[in-house]
Amino acid sequence: MYNKNRETLEAYVLGDDFKYFQNLKYLPLSVYPSNIQSALVVYCFSGKAKLNVYDESHWIQPQELIILLPGQFVSFTEASDDFLTTTLVVSPTMFSDALSGVPRFSPHFFFYMRTHYWYPQTENDTWRLMNFFGMVKDKVTSNDIYRRELIIHLLRYLYLELFNAYEKEASLMTTRKDTRKEELANKFFGLIMKHFKENKDVAFYADKLCITSKYLTMVIKEVSGKSAKDWIVEYIVLEIKALLKNTNMNIQEIAVKTNFANQSSLGRFFRKHTGMSLSQYRMSNLG
Repeated sequence: MYNKNRETLEAYVLGDDFKYFQNLKYLPLSVYPSNIQSALVVYCFSGKAKLNVYDESHWIQPQELIILLPGQFVSFTEASDDFLTTTLVVSPTMFSDALSGVPRFSPHFFFYMRTHYWYPQTENDTWRLMNFFGMVKDKVTSNDIYRRELIIHLLRYLYLELFNAYEKEASLMTTRKDTRKEELANKFFGLIMKHFKENKDVAFYADKLCITSKYLTMVIKEVSGKSAKDWIVEYIVLEIKALLKNTNMNIQEIAVKTNFANQSSLGRFFRKHTGMSLSQYRMSNLG
C-alpha cells in the first residue's frame, strides 16, 4: 500500500484551483492562527504533527484523515522528523463547485466540522483512501479535457461520505450543552436554511434572534471563521450553482426561484461573488 523507502516529494497542480502533494513532510499552513482560504484533505502515513483548529489542539497520528474547510481558524506548529502525508489543497472556488452538486448541503455541517476534522482510519478505510488518492493523482496528471470536473466529482464523493456520517450522527445526538454563542450560531444556520432565498440581509436574521446585526456578525465570525453575511452569500451561491449545473431552467426562472428581482440583479450578484457571469459558469460546467 505504501513504501516508506519512496519518500521523494511529488507535487502536481491544476492552475490555481488544486494541488496534490505526495510524501509531504509538513502542512501548507501558517504557524500563526489564521482563517484558511483553501480546503485541505490530509492523510498521515507516519510521524505526528500538532494542528490547532480554533481553540483546540490535536496531534495528527498515522492512519488518520484530516479534513479542513475554507474559513476555519487554523495553525500548524510542530511536526516530527518522520511526519509524512498525502495532501490535497482545494481552492475556495473548486470547493464551492464540489459542494454545489449537493442539493441542500446544510450549513450545520460546516459548524459540525469545526470540531470534527480528524478521522482515524481502519485498514479498509485506508485501502479505500489510497484508491481515492490514486484516482485523483491519475486525473491531475492527465491531459483529460475535463480533468477539473472529474476531480470535482471525486472531491464531491469524499465530502458526501463525510456529510453522510454527519447526518447519521446528528440523527442520534441528544441535546448538547452548547455555549450561548454556539447555540446562537446553530439557530442562525437553521434560519439560513429556511429563509436564505427570501431574505439576504443580516438584519433579518438578527431580528429573528432578537440581537443586533453587529453582534450577530461578531458571534458568527468568532464561532465559524466567516461572517454572517458570508454564510448567507455562500448558501445563495451554492444554490445558484446547483441550479445552473443540474437543471434546464433558464436564467429568468433561476432568478425567480432564488428570489432576485430580475436576471440583471441575479447576474450582478453572481459575478460579484464568483468572478464569472451566469452563462460562463453554466458553459464551463457542461458535460
